[in-house]
Amino acid sequence: MSQNQQTISTLVREAAKTEANFKTILNEEMLGDQPERIEEFFAKLNIPRSTKADDTLVDDLSLGDLSKITVTTFEAEVKVADGIQKFMDRHMRKLKWHTAHPAVEGMANCVRLFRAMGVVTELRVHRVLALMHSKQRLTVEEWGAARELLNRAYRELREASAIVCSPWIDALFSLDARDEVIEQLTPFSQVVAGHAQAVRELRDKVEERRVLMEVKPDAYPVVKPPRYFGGDLLDVGSWRHFWGELSGHVDSLRNSLGL
Repeated sequence: MSQNQQTISTLVREAAKTEANFKTILNEEMLGDQPERIEEFFAKLNIPRSTKADDTLVDDLSLGDLSKITVTTFEAEVKVADGIQKFMDRHMRKLKWHTAHPAVEGMANCVRLFRAMGVVTELRVHRVLALMHSKQRLTVEEWGAARELLNRAYRELREASAIVCSPWIDALFSLDARDEVIEQLTPFSQVVAGHAQAVRELRDKVEERRVLMEVKPDAYPVVKPPRYFGGDLLDVGSWRHFWGELSGHVDSLRNSLGL
């Protein structure tokens, strides 16, 4: 670690305090950091699930200079993804907690949690894209890792969207505060729709790159990286089903809010 590089414990502590801190650290520290530090950062990051947390939202929670993204090998990226998965699992449980314990005072916190999960999902896909651009010819194992990393990222966003767009909203409407819920969450529908559109555009970029690449199976000729079947989101039919589900969640949220 360089003399001026902050410890992961410091970065985690500061990123958890506010969304503004999270955005700054994500863009200024994590995009270009070493894979092992990124893994540790996300494995430890714990955004508070509290009505007393500072849940002030920034105007634009998005990734910055994507050219700063540092990737090394597919093996290293699998480890990075393991750290990110711990972050996603931890905060998925918090979304479910908010659904089981609905409160007007907790709405801002749940929105903050989902926004963080959404932008981290986009980061996951951008990192795989960077790896795909780093090599023209992959091994079978590398392509398999890329597909699994992509599928995992997309599945997690679908699950998070399903929670906040239906059971959480229904739980909030069970409170005697329907007008307040609608007023506070109307902008949130654009947040969910925005992340859905972002991953759709990223999937197109993955496909554009895939058709230009090669995979070399052992003892077989070079082939284009196959999309496969059986639930793989790179397959056209599976993707259409996935997108139908994700866009359906967005529509359900908008209908619930009367938009």
